[in-house]
Amino acid sequence: MSEKRKDAQGRILRNGEMQLADGRYRFKYIDADGKEKYVYSWRLRETDPMPDIKRKDLSLREKEKQIERAQFEGLVPNGGELTVLKLVEQYISTKVGVGSLHVPVIRP
Repeated sequence: MSEKRKDAQGRILRNGEMQLADGRYRFKYIDADGKEKYVYSWRLRETDPMPDIKRKDLSLREKEKQIERAQFEGLVPNGGELTVLKLVEQYISTKVGVGSLHVPVIRP
């Protein structure tokens, strides 16, 4: 049976979590575009103390919850790099009884 990964304090780390040599925690996930992304935090849990010289930030597990919520709700980072026209077409396609969007071509 394989051993479970643990941090310096002996706490079991979840899938995607790891502790770096400098003490920070890192979570690795795949975004909506299929690219690997990483988030970092000095704390694993909300109750962990923040190092004195560091800015107050969310714990790693809080950041994981935000990522999971955004993925569940179908939020696309960077707008999915859509053009305004494609975004309007997607919006209109969700409306009932509205025909397709016909954009007139303006020629000089």
